[in-house]
Amino acid sequence: MQNNQKIIAIFGGSGFIGKYLMRELTKLDYRIKVSTRNPYLAGYLKPLGNPGQIELFKTNIYNPDDIKLVLKNCDFVINLCGILFENSKQKFNQIHAQFPLLLSKLCNEEGIKRLVHVSALGVKEKHFSKYIQSKFQGENYIKENFKPSVILRPSVCFGNEDKFFNKFASIAQISPFLPLVGGGKTKFAPIYVGDVAKAIVKALELNNSEPRIFELGGPENYSFKELMEILLREIKKKRFLIPIPFGFAKFQSYFLQMMPNPLLTPDQVELLKHNNIVSGDHPTLKDLGISGTQIQSILPKYIYRFRAGGQFG
Repeated sequence: MQNNQKIIAIFGGSGFIGKYLMRELTKLDYRIKVSTRNPYLAGYLKPLGNPGQIELFKTNIYNPDDIKLVLKNCDFVINLCGILFENSKQKFNQIHAQFPLLLSKLCNEEGIKRLVHVSALGVKEKHFSKYIQSKFQGENYIKENFKPSVILRPSVCFGNEDKFFNKFASIAQISPFLPLVGGGKTKFAPIYVGDVAKAIVKALELNNSEPRIFELGGPENYSFKELMEILLREIKKKRFLIPIPFGFAKFQSYFLQMMPNPLLTPDQVELLKHNNIVSGDHPTLKDLGISGTQIQSILPKYIYRFRAGGQFG
């Protein structure tokens, strides 16, 4: 594909999805400007492209001048910024709502052709989760301020460095049981992170003058309990799956949220009360020409390290 070295600005590019996305974009000869809080810690991104193809910018995402510097001369913008829990420095409203508001306004000012914003599956109005409320607000700001935008809503992402299977596999290393919040009945449509990266690239190629929303789910829906059973089979461990009522989980979460990397927060308990699957109200992965990847074809390639004998266990 010859794109005459189109330039893309990526915010949140040093995270989980970012690494997979870089590989897809560099193959297509895009030049990439990555906004990051600390370029020295994101140096591992540079070898994913040719010399000079990936440039890192130290950015404060609340400073319009910093953002403008990254947007200068860019054709496209991708926003991957997101957090799963709040701490003293990062709040849902700031990252998921206020930043998209500022970014979408500056994209208009700088004459950007397309903005691809990665949100989350299950976003809707009047949700008890602060995480979802902030994502909903951020989507609205983008739709109001930047018309040629594409909003992608992925379900739980899995892949080498994911925070889902790796987290529960780590718990299974030290605990004789795994908790099933709300009985483990919540449904998910886990999507391979590589498919999300491909969807972002396809979204860049769309020619829309009005905002579009795509819901990204994998080829199959699973209950939380089924996902834990798949995980335990892969790491060859027997663990008790203990159903925990939402009320008790909420009580526990008030203590667990105090950990540096919380196992569970009250807001995540609210999230687990709702299925995280494609609604059918919006176009999906298939509409972008991508057939989703099965969990069973990816999970064994990286979760083996939690087996007793590792790769040979």
